[in-house]
Amino acid sequence: MEMLQIVVLAIIQGITEFLPISSQSHLILISMFFGMSDQGLGFDIALHTGSLLAILIYYRREISHVLCLSNQGKNYIKLIIIGSIPLPIVALGFMDFVSTNLRSINSIAVMTIIFAVILYVADIRKKVKYNDLKSISVYMIIFIGLMQALAIVPGVSRSGIVITAALLVNFSREDSVKIAFLLSIPAIFMATVYQSVQLYSIGDYEIFSEHLLGVTLSFIASYLTIYFFIKTISKISFTPYVIYRLFLGFILLGI
Repeated sequence: MEMLQIVVLAIIQGITEFLPISSQSHLILISMFFGMSDQGLGFDIALHTGSLLAILIYYRREISHVLCLSNQGKNYIKLIIIGSIPLPIVALGFMDFVSTNLRSINSIAVMTIIFAVILYVADIRKKVKYNDLKSISVYMIIFIGLMQALAIVPGVSRSGIVITAALLVNFSREDSVKIAFLLSIPAIFMATVYQSVQLYSIGDYEIFSEHLLGVTLSFIASYLTIYFFIKTISKISFTPYVIYRLFLGFILLGI
């Protein structure tokens, strides 16, 4: 694999994994404009590993609460476990249908646009009172988890749909992002395990230098994205990401 491809894919993974802008749309554009070949399962695992390490390190305080079983930690456990159940179930049941019918450029473009509009509506909707993560209910978690399951459809954006769902049940922007990022831990972990099993089944589990570079670059890009996204979201809202998604969606429709 060429160095340029390693760098570009690692940066794209790090940025789009956590911003509400749909990674699938970007990967299509990158492959079309640069003619990049399939990087293989091993490199996919490396990129996901970098992103997973970044989110674990950034939220190390919350992870420590979980490990210590503090009151706040129990809320995080409830969110992570219950909120993560729908995604693998829906993925196993509908992934073949999605792969066959919803992976065209036009389909991805439409989903990118539709869920950009829904995110905008959820963000500008007036809220009489904000909910708090300390008092998040099981019903809220189930709703957010079910919405996250829609992320199996290319163009939806996993972080985007979780943020949208959290906003719809009256969480603040900051808490909505935190919920999306905490739920990304099991989501990325499950994807990595699934890909690792596939890789092992075909007997291709040799680690190359490009994998190590992919982990490193993905980690750096992911951590910086998480840091700056959280620092700026209270000041600029989600509107710039909505505008960007609309722009991207219409570009894809025009291809």
